[in-house]
Amino acid sequence: MIKHLKTIKASIIIGILLISLIPFLVTHDSTASAALISFHSYMDLNYDPSILNKPLEIDVAMSIPITVSYWTDIPDIFSKIPYPLNNLILFGNPIGPMQKIHLELLQTPEWANIYFSSPDIITDIPFKSDGVFTKNTTLIISPKMEAPAEPQRISIKVSCESIKRINGFSFQKDIPFTPSFIPTISIQTDNPIRTSGPHQSISFRIVVQNMGNKITQVTPKIIGADEKWTTTINPPNLRIYPNQEGEFVFSLITPYDFGWHSEYGRFEINFLSEVYPISTSGSASSSESIYLIVNNNGFSLPGFEFPLLIIAFAIILVFLQKRRHRN
Repeated sequence: MIKHLKTIKASIIIGILLISLIPFLVTHDSTASAALISFHSYMDLNYDPSILNKPLEIDVAMSIPITVSYWTDIPDIFSKIPYPLNNLILFGNPIGPMQKIHLELLQTPEWANIYFSSPDIITDIPFKSDGVFTKNTTLIISPKMEAPAEPQRISIKVSCESIKRINGFSFQKDIPFTPSFIPTISIQTDNPIRTSGPHQSISFRIVVQNMGNKITQVTPKIIGADEKWTTTINPPNLRIYPNQEGEFVFSLITPYDFGWHSEYGRFEINFLSEVYPISTSGSASSSESIYLIVNNNGFSLPGFEFPLLIIAFAIILVFLQKRRHRN
């Protein structure tokens, strides 16, 4: 029985050898002969997804360790064929080659620097019984300021070469991540310093631009205004898209007694910018203030303009009557 099994095993080896030697005897049809007997390559790519659970900081390089696995279904019987005959059969070369695995980033965005520390990985070609060979590299992601603060995906194509009787293989894998939100705004007003008299209305036009990377809700607040000044700002808030502008109007009425040269009004308006929609667990935010000033335009006695006008008119009449009497 044992002798019979050995005979069968030897016959199988001889048969494989005969088939494998066809390309060397008929060189003009080596592709067809390789198709008669070939073996498969397999690969996988793994990483720790918990590294990317939190949004990635802007202009900070995040390193994600990547493990690439490679294995084949080459039968163990080829490991028993004497060297270099086994390599000649499998690879068409007495010296066994190394397999090159290439990592390619597909459609990388302009708003981030994304690359592999080693896009090409070299590994031995294992037999089936050797199991899985693993190699490591690193994926680096560094979002720029203009990166949208929304879920994104990196598409990676992993491929290896076909080597004689070892077929090539390729597959694609996506890695999700989210850039951080940067609540940044720019505030402009045409004329922050005005001149006015008592009980007059003034309006300041304030333009806010969203310089961040996500829809931002901007809420203005008047800080520490004196009660004798009537102040309002509208609208109460605005939702502004990235690189877009919104307009607020700050309106006030000067006090009745705003009539001395040294008097002025100084107003602080604070603008709170928050990511929208607002999160109940707390959203990223920042605040920025501007200052507006209203100066007095000269001496006046508010509330006494009409009585003073009557007194002045009476004085003129008295003066005219005295001149008539003299004449």
